[in-house]
Amino acid sequence: MKHFFMFFLTISLYCQSGSWQAGTAHTLPEGRWEIGLFQPIRWGQSESRELSFYKLSSLLMPNITIKQRWSKSEALVLSTAHTILYPTPLLKKLQSPLGKEVGAPNMFALISPEFEIPSMIILNNTVVATWPLEKGRALTGKAGLAISLGGGNLATESSIDLPLVYHRLAVLYNGWSLRLGMDLNGGIDKNLSYLVDGDLFLIPGIKGNVSFEHKGMLTWKRSPRFCVSLGYKFIYGVYPDGYPNENISRAHILPLLDLQWAWD
Repeated sequence: MKHFFMFFLTISLYCQSGSWQAGTAHTLPEGRWEIGLFQPIRWGQSESRELSFYKLSSLLMPNITIKQRWSKSEALVLSTAHTILYPTPLLKKLQSPLGKEVGAPNMFALISPEFEIPSMIILNNTVVATWPLEKGRALTGKAGLAISLGGGNLATESSIDLPLVYHRLAVLYNGWSLRLGMDLNGGIDKNLSYLVDGDLFLIPGIKGNVSFEHKGMLTWKRSPRFCVSLGYKFIYGVYPDGYPNENISRAHILPLLDLQWAWD
């Protein structure tokens, strides 16, 4: 069950002109759609605004992101991204994945049924700046603030202490968190490109208050309508370990694979 949930959150939370590059400050051209097995559905609403959502996670964790480009020049592209998530249905489902009428109430549960899960919202707001470099490369910097509403009565013992999961949902217990990141995109040849990134998660005031994530990806663009991405994700995080230890550090490496299609 833990491995399934890590896979679910990986496809829900890992994100990458604007075409095939969700992580930059660029937005999709107006009218263009992109969809991947694990990447979000993206739609260029206008030349400066893009909407996206993760189709699989939306079934249990409704979410939507609006990226607005504010300026574009040869030296800098500046945008902001605003995401709203409603994690309550997913967390309640994890208290009894098979339903309380099947087996014990806590069979395969990642959260004990004894805890009350209130209605909660997570708001992520990120400033994204992309600087074009020589030879078709681009450097992107990100600074984000996440806040949560409605989690004041949520028991800290209900946390899910897994990589990719804990440091994104920890904002429900702390009320706010920070995320800082850098991406480097570049081309190897006409159809092959790469992405290297690093992200730092900071959740002050609680156990397990820091995590670093690094991703490396190669993308083969078969055409303007189809591409294949292959890579890895490295996670180093500090997690709550309980008495007698305060924290425990863990490192993980996960494979990444995605197929993406596009149309105008």
